[in-house]
Amino acid sequence: MVMGTPRGRHWLGIDIGGTFTDFALFDTQTGGLIGLKVPSTPHAFADAVRLGLERLADEHGIDLREIGTVVHGTTIAVNTLIQRAGARLGLLVTEGFRDVLELQRLRLPNPFDLDGARPLPLIPRARVAEVAERLRADGSVDTPLDELTVREATRRLAGLNVEGLVISLINSYRNPAHERQARAIAATTVPGLPVSTSSEVWPQSREYERTALAVLDAYVQPQVRRYLEGFEAALAARGVPATPHVTKSNGGIMPVAAARQQTVATLLSGPASGVIGAAYVAGLAGLPHVITLDVGGTSADMAVVEGGRPRSSTSEHIGGVPVMMPVVGVTAIGAGGGSVAWVDDVGLPKVGPQSTGANPGPACYGRGGKDATLTDAFLVSGFLDPERFLGGRMRLNRSLAEDAIARFAGSLAMAPNEAAESVVRVAVSNMYAEVTKILSRAAVDPRDFTLVAFGGAGPVVGALLAREVGIPAVFVPRSPGTLCALGAISADIVSDAVRTVHAPLDAPLLETSTLRELYDGLRVELADWLGHHGAGSGPATFRHAADMRYVGQSYEIEVDVDPAWLAPGGDAPIRSAFHRAHERAYGHADREAPVEIVNLRVQLRAARARVPLGEVAASPAPSPRATRRIWLDGRPTEARVFDRDALGRGARLTGPAIVEQPDTTVLVPAEHSGEVDRYGNLLLRRES
Repeated sequence: MVMGTPRGRHWLGIDIGGTFTDFALFDTQTGGLIGLKVPSTPHAFADAVRLGLERLADEHGIDLREIGTVVHGTTIAVNTLIQRAGARLGLLVTEGFRDVLELQRLRLPNPFDLDGARPLPLIPRARVAEVAERLRADGSVDTPLDELTVREATRRLAGLNVEGLVISLINSYRNPAHERQARAIAATTVPGLPVSTSSEVWPQSREYERTALAVLDAYVQPQVRRYLEGFEAALAARGVPATPHVTKSNGGIMPVAAARQQTVATLLSGPASGVIGAAYVAGLAGLPHVITLDVGGTSADMAVVEGGRPRSSTSEHIGGVPVMMPVVGVTAIGAGGGSVAWVDDVGLPKVGPQSTGANPGPACYGRGGKDATLTDAFLVSGFLDPERFLGGRMRLNRSLAEDAIARFAGSLAMAPNEAAESVVRVAVSNMYAEVTKILSRAAVDPRDFTLVAFGGAGPVVGALLAREVGIPAVFVPRSPGTLCALGAISADIVSDAVRTVHAPLDAPLLETSTLRELYDGLRVELADWLGHHGAGSGPATFRHAADMRYVGQSYEIEVDVDPAWLAPGGDAPIRSAFHRAHERAYGHADREAPVEIVNLRVQLRAARARVPLGEVAASPAPSPRATRRIWLDGRPTEARVFDRDALGRGARLTGPAIVEQPDTTVLVPAEHSGEVDRYGNLLLRRES
């Protein structure tokens, strides 16, 4: 396949996190790759972008006018949701469905917490209005839309000072006519009021999930649009001519112009960038099956990659809201470097989900933070060198970290070293609990995978987590601290389309000729999208899939569909593929039971050129730069300290050891060995 080529001499990837903003700049002429980290500016994220561009120009001599490609990952949408800082919205629903957001799903969010409450909806009941209309399940009209009720409802909600209006009518995924008609009426009734419809955002069955997703899209849209305007202004102010792109939740990218309209597609933008980058560098190293661990300042993000492709999900819940459009299956927990250590009511140590963020940050940053954090525990345990943090650009204050850990230790009657280790152990335990859930859902064996540890803190805890889970090896990329930024400029253009059919596999509706026509329509829809938003991409390929289940089941399994199966008699291989997928996921299959298809899916992928990774020279047996006393596994021990730059191809080392580089620190526990590959990546294995 001929891949689309990004433009300009320089390609720039940016990952904007809650604590640090990372840059990866590739020079197409020299093949050089520059990594850079600057503190994030949560009050105005674009300020960190300006600072990073200034450092690229002033310290590295980069002519910013030669940056022809910019792709960035952002957490602005997910942060807006988590902080509940989005738009004040109104909602129009079919008469009788006013409580669709209140009822949600009638099951406990946490089956172990009988007092657990469902999350509050993004739109309260007082700002939900009913309109008279009804579509049947097949999309035919039962009750025509009453225009008068639409006008009255719109005026009433406008009187409540809503900033936008969402329309989600029953069965509109089958027929969007009533939603489109209602949108036109609302737009003329209250001119200037933003109006969106659920069938535009994601036309799939399940009324609550479709409504919640449409509301979420409108909820984060103002914040995302303002952020994107600031981001574009920051680039323009420094003379960067490139049209910026944004990474999408599904692992692809889209231009900022599309992101303004499809804001919900950026929900997992930042975490998806890391998974893309991890899959790319691990694939080049011959590791197609990996579990990714991205530990930054605020959270630890984990995902599964099989066969070089990140697993996607259509059943994620983010901030308590279901997201049923395809996203990279990333699970995030509050276990980052800035996560706060605390003691609960019964005297047990806890870590997170509260975080000190970028400001004031951990106590050792010296910016006024008083709480003990995971980073403070790393410093007290000896894992970090206070003089060489971020390559010496930021000095850590060990005494402030010790004071914070001492206050935490006092509540536990522990010595400071023991308390620091307890913080690390609790954080790793939190990650262990989530990783085991991910592996169970994916129905995979951890012994078949390698853990890719990246982010500022991932390589510190990677080996500790791997030995708990039973993962045999840990892969630390050459530049783990800026891997998310590298992933951003290594992503393809990806877009998804869905069509709900909901019929038995042997029904006349799903004869192979009809299936072929439905898939053709989805491909045309995606090709049109690529024509508008795919500048610089290569030829498109399409992946076909179907959501299937046994008749009577409540939830589906996504099954890949080969277009060759859409010939006459093609239902037999489709049926067999479903049985195999069901057996893999649940351990059994009933090959005599009737099967139905709920949704048809097509994913478009237009490949772009990848950043080629440079190889490193071979090196002799490495010599440690120093030794340092660390506290690990309940006792003090001497660890040899190596500089990452001094480890060339073929270099080997054994633990306990510390490997330092400007963007992270790698902890190599005892009974572990490491070897450097030709790209400078470090592979750790547990010797026992």
